[in-house]
Amino acid sequence: MAAPARAHSRAPWAARAHNRTSPESRRPRQQQQPRAPLAHTPHRVRRRPARRACAVVASGGREGEGAEPEANDLASKLARLIFGGNALNDMEPAGLKRMTKEEWPDQWPPVTDAFAAAVEGDCEEVAAFRPLLKQTQLEFQPLALLYDAQRDGWTEEDFHRRVDGMGACVLVAETDEGTCFGGYNPKGWLGYGDWRDAISAFLFAWPEGQGRGEGQQAAKLPKVGGSGMAIIDEPGSGPSWGPDGLKISLCGRAARSRLGSYYGTMPDGSRSMFGAAKEVPLAAVRIYTGVGTSIGGKAEDYEPNALQWQPGELEAVRGKDKDDGDGCRTSTRDSQSGSAPS
Repeated sequence: MAAPARAHSRAPWAARAHNRTSPESRRPRQQQQPRAPLAHTPHRVRRRPARRACAVVASGGREGEGAEPEANDLASKLARLIFGGNALNDMEPAGLKRMTKEEWPDQWPPVTDAFAAAVEGDCEEVAAFRPLLKQTQLEFQPLALLYDAQRDGWTEEDFHRRVDGMGACVLVAETDEGTCFGGYNPKGWLGYGDWRDAISAFLFAWPEGQGRGEGQQAAKLPKVGGSGMAIIDEPGSGPSWGPDGLKISLCGRAARSRLGSYYGTMPDGSRSMFGAAKEVPLAAVRIYTGVGTSIGGKAEDYEPNALQWQPGELEAVRGKDKDDGDGCRTSTRDSQSGSAPS
């Protein structure tokens, strides 16, 4: 008996391919009818202006009238993401107290468009450079003379013996030709061989040959290129702002200046604090520091405040370094330095 003939059936994929290619399987597309334009109902007209009004209120003012734009830099975005949308208005987000310029003024670059007010008891020299101390930790403090090269000696050892560990200082120097200049050191000196970061450090200079300017304001030259290497604090060297901004040799009684790399140039574009000269002879070098209650006028009358090394503390640290015997710190000054001025 013959087997019945098998009905041939197409595989499913073949059928789909046939439907795609068969002309009779193609259906004409229906023409889409154009939509009628939407009527401008009142609620549609009011929706966008309402959102804009909210944005204006959130920014703190009316549009176009002094409203401050929301900060959208990376740090601000991260702060809002981590601490919430109101983090920038909260002075203690998640219990973390935010730094302010009033409490930590030396964490910001120097200001050049505002000036400090006079402090009662300022001597003539301090009153001349006091306006430059705006937004520094010494802005409101009476200042005492901590080191005077004429009185204390023209050597690097004399300088470090008087100023090491005494905190923020202001240096004022005068050339033989009568040019006055100086610098602000927010970190002070220790004589440990540090190249110290300080974004708030700056130099200043009065016009060439005119002393303290006879009422003119000194040019203020802020730190540039970030905070790195603002103060070079070497044990056997004199005061130095950057590797080349201002270098003072006390033994040589000379100062050198090259601006632009670490400190800003003079207002006329000059790359030296001394005009055309890069090195000048010195007639005087004085250093002032802050005091807690009254101005002493002499280093012997100076009393360290709570943030500075107390008498004997720095010497104790140096003595421990010697006891360790690592040979990392050797200086003739170590055997000569006495206790801090009291």
